[in-house]
Amino acid sequence: MEDYRYTNREYYEYGSVARNSVAPERRYEPDYERRHAKRPHKGSSFSVLGFAIAGVAFVVFAISMVNYVQLQSELTGKVKSVAAKQVKLNDLKSSNDEHYARITSSVDLESIENIARGELGMTYASEGQVITYVSAGNDYMRKADGN
Repeated sequence: MEDYRYTNREYYEYGSVARNSVAPERRYEPDYERRHAKRPHKGSSFSVLGFAIAGVAFVVFAISMVNYVQLQSELTGKVKSVAAKQVKLNDLKSSNDEHYARITSSVDLESIENIARGELGMTYASEGQVITYVSAGNDYMRKADGN
């Protein structure tokens, strides 16, 4: 049985090597049109949905990137502020150390003792004036004079 197919506007004959001089008639195959009919594109609703999802994803990505840039900028500002405050703290510490060294070097303990004994009449404590007390904890005590 010979089988004919119409493809690319040419006739092909299957099962025989020799060609007929007359073009064979085209046979009607009922399933051929159904099998080869152009079908409507089923993915059109999917592509709209896909574009919508991609658009939402892009918007979410853009918002997150803007938020990231804002946070990065805020962090950079705070780091600069902390660095400036550390520099100021170091300057204040060195200035404080300089003032303390100048004050301690300018104090003459002998002149203070001479002024306290001579002008103010102070004396060393006598033997009965000093009371020693040993504390069991970290508490402190004050002695109040009853006079």
